[in-house]
Amino acid sequence: MTYNFRVILKTIAVVLLFEGTAMLVPMVYGVYLTEYQSASALFFPAVCCIGFGTFIYRHLKYYTLRIKSRESFFVAFLCWFVVCLIGTIPYFMSNSGYTLVDSIFESVSGWTTTGAWVVNTAKMPRSLLLWKAISNWLGGMGLLLLTISLFPVLGVQGQKMAAAEVPGPDLEKMSARISDTAALTYKIYIALTLVEFLLLLPSGLDPFHALINTMSTISTAGLLSAEDTSVLTSAYVKAVFTVFSLAGSVNFMMYFYLYSRKWKKAFNNVEIKTYLGLLTGGAMLMALVLYGSGNHSSFFGAFGDAFAQATAFGATSGYEVDDINLWPTTCKMVLLILVLIGGCGNSTSGSIKVLRFIIYFKIILRGIYKRIHPRAVKPIMIQGKPVSAATAASVTVFMLMYFAVFIFSSLILALENQDMETTFSTVLACITNNGTAFGAITGGNFSIFSAPGKLYAAALMLAGRLEIYAIIILFSRSFWNSDRARS
Repeated sequence: MTYNFRVILKTIAVVLLFEGTAMLVPMVYGVYLTEYQSASALFFPAVCCIGFGTFIYRHLKYYTLRIKSRESFFVAFLCWFVVCLIGTIPYFMSNSGYTLVDSIFESVSGWTTTGAWVVNTAKMPRSLLLWKAISNWLGGMGLLLLTISLFPVLGVQGQKMAAAEVPGPDLEKMSARISDTAALTYKIYIALTLVEFLLLLPSGLDPFHALINTMSTISTAGLLSAEDTSVLTSAYVKAVFTVFSLAGSVNFMMYFYLYSRKWKKAFNNVEIKTYLGLLTGGAMLMALVLYGSGNHSSFFGAFGDAFAQATAFGATSGYEVDDINLWPTTCKMVLLILVLIGGCGNSTSGSIKVLRFIIYFKIILRGIYKRIHPRAVKPIMIQGKPVSAATAASVTVFMLMYFAVFIFSSLILALENQDMETTFSTVLACITNNGTAFGAITGGNFSIFSAPGKLYAAALMLAGRLEIYAIIILFSRSFWNSDRARS
């Protein structure tokens, strides 16, 4: 048995077709602004992507394609690697003085919705800034998910590939066909984007900055910039960013249930209720500490900033409403716990996900119970349904692997000789796709690192976006031995 290179090539071709088409928008905007160097840097890769994608699509149009589980992980990795690599070209060829490593970092950070930067967005050409926002927006839901929405035309069964890309322990379908689920998910995503953009228009942000910040917050990538930075600190703008970061980080199945008038399923979802409880509880604790320490003059003001910051970290948007480096240690610990847990599955947020933590916590409780009652049969229950042994084992392996990568990466980045807070924060910021934490990287500025450090941080962002598996399995001998693989 060999790899199905036709499905791999065709999927990459269609993804590149989408990427090339997306590049045309900032390219046209660059021509309008007379940013000709940036526009040409976007034009040439766009033409190549569209040409290659169209050629492959036409030649494989009538070929029946099938994909196996291990191939789905390989396709997911290759697609994300290629789009990030192609996305590097506009930055590098824009004649703006960006090095190749910095361009790679910006591209990976944009596509993985990490929000970290080494190039100051305030000094970036507007066409490139729009390109970064578009890559944020497309990376939030995933280009593969967009491709899957067209899989009935392509002739590909997309369930396994979707599971390899969509964040979360399981992909719950909104309809019988996964392609319909992908299409519905993007419709919800577009609707939320339009609503946020319309709400930001009267906020004081000009239409351009309202658009780019909309695409970056709904995708939980963070904030990009504004002509008047004081606008970003207004209570109204912070409220909009907080609400839509939260909207992007909850399970998108909730919106489908609301649309279908399945109110009970929408409001009784244990993952969403736990997520909101964690954010509210964390914000309350931080507000008490902030108010008690004299950091804020009123409790309500402290709670407002605390909830906005808790949402930014829990949703892995990573924007900052205050100088969080000056916050008490208790607040920092709460924020680190929230960013480590992350948002809900099947959302645009990063990190481990709430549902995995719920399952893992119940595995621990069951272990304690079994110590007391060794012969008891005690299944793990989620909303009245037992969790299968395979799912429980998968969650356990993922958690162990996640922390193993965290420890290993901390050792690697320790070679940069930064202080311990910065080193641990950097690893968390990358692997959770939050983009910022504490120490020297507050604000998401990674320019303090060397070129190898930036490249490793970029690899860690990609691993975090693909939830570790798609990267780790590439180092498995059995993965490459196709004759021994069955699925």
